Amino acid sequence: MDLPSDRRIAPLLPLVLLVVPLNLYVIGDWLGTGVQWALFRYQETSYGPSLITIASDIGYVISGLITGRTAISFILWDAGAVILVVSFLVLLLAVAEGKVQWMRYAGFAVAVSGVLLVASCIAQYGPLFAGPAGFSVPLGVPLVFVIAWVLYVGEWSEGDDGDGEDSG
Repeated sequence: MDLPSDRRIAPLLPLVLLVVPLNLYVIGDWLGTGVQWALFRYQETSYGPSLITIASDIGYVISGLITGRTAISFILWDAGAVILVVSFLVLLLAVAEGKVQWMRYAGFAVAVSGVLLVASCIAQYGPLFAGPAGFSVPLGVPLVFVIAWVLYVGEWSEGDDGDGEDSG
């Protein structure tokens, strides 16, 4: 399998993870359902539809409105999302500064993010992603690990810096 090698595309990889749904979930015995992206989630319950950001999650935990397993789940998911954003910023700097080795660091960070996202689902729903709290289908999380692997093992070239020389 040929991996992408132009380092200029590297920042797009974690950016994809910010727009792809990463988790589908059901609350309790179908009391509500939701779709979760890295930075926000959309859920519908008997109270109506809600768009909930990670900033809201943090506020709910800090205020004590959300506690227990759900609070742990929120903290793990939010930490994973923040690490994804940081990896995107690291990749932007890597491209701007020509730091090809940073691609591997970002790949490792994306993998850590994936572990935190899975841990969040396990914290809420159990090791089989199902329990009394409902169930979860982390369908986008495997993509997190694929992108982490591509970033980590990729042999990134310097790309075309606009100096007119052939880098191939």
